[in-house]
Amino acid sequence: MSLSPAGRATVKLALALLAIAAIGVVVHTLAAQGPSSPWWLGILPGPVAQLRDTSALLGALLLAAAPYISARSGEREPWSLVVALYVGVVIVLVTLAIGATSGMYGVQIEDPRVANRWLFRARSLGELILFGGLLAFARRAWRAR
Repeated sequence: MSLSPAGRATVKLALALLAIAAIGVVVHTLAAQGPSSPWWLGILPGPVAQLRDTSALLGALLLAAAPYISARSGEREPWSLVVALYVGVVIVLVTLAIGATSGMYGVQIEDPRVANRWLFRARSLGELILFGGLLAFARRAWRAR
């Protein structure tokens, strides 16, 4: 089965996410070292693991779903769907990366640290955009069968 340009763009996004997950494995291993170790990065391993796991899950999901995004005969390419996926992924990954480097999970609705509230809001926005894109993806796959 050959992929359309939108399907290939989705595969590229999936492969980039899997590469970020692979880097996350190494960074998490170093972050999990004890403070007395010369390999210790000095950051919390939890937010790094969250970034790694999210990247791996989204990468695998998009890789498996890429054939369904291809345009069917007589339809336009679903570029708005691809753009929504890219925007959602970028927002989520940037907020997770900020959280990983600053030690914030970005899940607190109310937090005394102002930066954590903005991190939560931005992350929630990215997840909503991504959810909408994935829901449109699922609808498209359901109609294709």
